[in-house]
Amino acid sequence: MSEQKNYNYRIDEKNNSVAAISLHSHVIGGTDALSFTARLEEISSKPEIQYLVIDLSEVDIMNSSGLGMLISGHTTLKKFNIKMFLINVPEKVKTLLNVTHLNKVFTIYENYDEAISHCK
Repeated sequence: MSEQKNYNYRIDEKNNSVAAISLHSHVIGGTDALSFTARLEEISSKPEIQYLVIDLSEVDIMNSSGLGMLISGHTTLKKFNIKMFLINVPEKVKTLLNVTHLNKVFTIYENYDEAISHCK
């Protein structure tokens, strides 16, 4: 059984309406999805947060459960009018998002600076 990962987030120093979180190397759902969902619920309870930037730069493996984790997160945040952006998406994950047409659901930016430039 794999160890549950902790998903820490940070609030942007210049714009407290932006939070950022990084995903781990293996995004495969399971207990990690529970931890991720709990963190998103914590973030969505903060009324000042309007944007969540999710950094995928460390992701090596993502399966359908990992995709489900992102979709569920997107749905949760949408209920609270929080926009979710993906950044630093590896080519393998971009391909997976394209094949599943989720590239039309998620807003994807190359990096953090590009993403926060859209947070107004």
